[in-house]
Amino acid sequence: MSTASINSWCLSSTSSAQSSLNKATLRPSVFARLSSSSPPPPPLIQNKPVFAAPAPIITPTWPREDMGKDSYEEAVEGLKKLLSEKGELKAVAAAKVEQITAELQTPTSDGNPFNPIERIKNGYIHFKNEKFDKNPDLYGELAKGQSPKFMVFACSDSRVCPSHVLHFQPGEAFVVRNVANLVPPFDKTRYSGVGAAVEYAVLHLKVENIVVIGHSACGGIKGLLSFPDEGPPSTDFIEDWVRIALPAKSKVKAEFGDAPFPELCGHCEKEAVNVSLGNLLTYPFVRDGLVKKTLALKGGYYDFVKGSFELWGLEFGLSPSLSVKDVATILHWKL
Repeated sequence: MSTASINSWCLSSTSSAQSSLNKATLRPSVFARLSSSSPPPPPLIQNKPVFAAPAPIITPTWPREDMGKDSYEEAVEGLKKLLSEKGELKAVAAAKVEQITAELQTPTSDGNPFNPIERIKNGYIHFKNEKFDKNPDLYGELAKGQSPKFMVFACSDSRVCPSHVLHFQPGEAFVVRNVANLVPPFDKTRYSGVGAAVEYAVLHLKVENIVVIGHSACGGIKGLLSFPDEGPPSTDFIEDWVRIALPAKSKVKAEFGDAPFPELCGHCEKEAVNVSLGNLLTYPFVRDGLVKKTLALKGGYYDFVKGSFELWGLEFGLSPSLSVKDVATILHWKL
């Protein structure tokens, strides 16, 4: 039996498979539809509420920008009165009461109620004025189709958007985001969503690079290290999903078992990236692209506490005839 290093981690391989997998070395290389009789829905981006109702309900007599908490509470009381007087307005008024109550309970950092519609509208207006309208050639080309160079697996964490961190432009990266940026092994039943994304990116978009990016302070990895490895789960989905990276948990605990929990998390965040890179080898079209050298696999790690980014590459030798079972055997994984 021999081992192949993975950025100071390792994978075990059996000697009988050595001719098929010469070495797998990861090394740092750079640090819904309405019926036809229904009226069309209102536009999403508009400077008015997104549902229709009589003006006295929707438009108070006071200017909106001057509305404070007292005015909101007056509006709620007025709407409740309408509920008792006009039954036909019950549904609309009830919805408005719910909206205003939610706004009262969701203050922003400056003390003003958070308005999600306004946030979305203002965000789109900024994009339209500052990006879309100023780059007609780019968006004209994107209207014809996409040909991204990268497929990126990144975490759903709101702090680690890969297009923001790596300054990807529209059309540059085909992005899949999930809890803990995991790539599951090839499985047509359990993980068909991820499988479809990988297949589409590799076979149809012809991406040239697949990059799996982990990050610091990952909640999914914390869960992986905290959940018991066996027994009934306490969650509907999360535990089953993060257990994809159980090999990383086992390896890190074996090597750094006495380390403080935050340090274990840091090691596991990187090791889970390597597990995902190994899992990508179980997809036949990925292996085919690697053998033909039309595809490359890379691992990355973004530390948003320190503001650092690491990138490592995969060097290997693979036979195109290897099956999913062959790869699992070589990597000592159970399907």
